[in-house]
Amino acid sequence: MSFKMNLPGIPECDMPYEKLELHGASSLSDSELLAVILRSGTKQTNVIDLGRKLLLSFGGSLKNVCCAGLGELLAVRGIGKVKAIQLKAAGELALRIERDLRTQSLRGGDSKSIADFVVEMLWSEQTEVFIVVMLNVKLKIIGVRTVSKGTLDRTPVHPREVFAPAIKEMAHSVVVAHNHPSGSTEPSTDDINLTKRLKQAGEIIGIRLLDHIIVGRKNYSSFKTLGLMDEPLQNRFGLAV
Repeated sequence: MSFKMNLPGIPECDMPYEKLELHGASSLSDSELLAVILRSGTKQTNVIDLGRKLLLSFGGSLKNVCCAGLGELLAVRGIGKVKAIQLKAAGELALRIERDLRTQSLRGGDSKSIADFVVEMLWSEQTEVFIVVMLNVKLKIIGVRTVSKGTLDRTPVHPREVFAPAIKEMAHSVVVAHNHPSGSTEPSTDDINLTKRLKQAGEIIGIRLLDHIIVGRKNYSSFKTLGLMDEPLQNRFGLAV
């Protein structure tokens, strides 16, 4: 059920809940994101304007808003105790995510460590999930993105969805991975063809694909370990170019 915000005079396409549902969270402005967290405005101010007011009160910075003390937030007209607590909770979530990313960046460094990290992420998933692990020049993990989630046995992936976040993070190289909910880690024909396309795309872009890891039930297979990244995949499997 879609949540409808009551904002008289504002077109439905501009409502933050509907906008997020239609176009994704990244389509929302800072004030619209705050509006989603705040949920409602006051009799005098609608929730989007309240979000704008909050930003102006803290120098236009989301970080300043969410890291402000309860007393500072309560000093903003229209922000009561519940709204202040919601903002503090959102700020704490952001801090914990940032902390997790910093922890992730300390992991990796070699193929086994990266594989262990991937298995930890994917082994319990009930449907197929495809991720890209972004690495720096020392093979340390600098970011992870979920590219797609699919059915029990299939998830669609396009090279641009894999390399777009890697370009944004200025990754030196990437490892892709997905799980097989069946528990089998044997590469399928689709896995092989996809890896070939990703390897070719990476060579063009200048971000090398180092490995494709398939996760089963706390076990995995690695294209690199199997020697499948060192020669054209179509040669090894007799696939057409």
